[in-house]
Amino acid sequence: MSRELKRWLMGIALIISTLISTAGSAEQVSDSEPVVHNLSLTHHDFEDWTFTPSASDTVAITNKSDIAHSIYITYPDGTVVNLDVQLPGETFTWKIPAAGDYLLQCWIHPIIRAEMTVSP
Repeated sequence: MSRELKRWLMGIALIISTLISTAGSAEQVSDSEPVVHNLSLTHHDFEDWTFTPSASDTVAITNKSDIAHSIYITYPDGTVVNLDVQLPGETFTWKIPAAGDYLLQCWIHPIIRAEMTVSP
């Protein structure tokens, strides 16, 4: 067998090996696609939700009332993140950074508050 043929066969073997190893990792990537949970905000409350969020999930908060709200989130470590003023019909998204207990509140209407426990 010539030296060129051996190199060619080794190159083909390397390509096949790479394809086989990448095929397994492609499945893993599709299993970890981002999860989006929908949460609705009414005049004076968050609607009840049935989902259990995990770290790295996204929460889409839709203002279903006819008044503006301004949601802010207190993180487990005390950090406060303001999602800004949310006009009627708008949807804001928030990506959950880590597991823990979060408090969602409205600056404009302090009665609007909800606790959210996020699993790892």
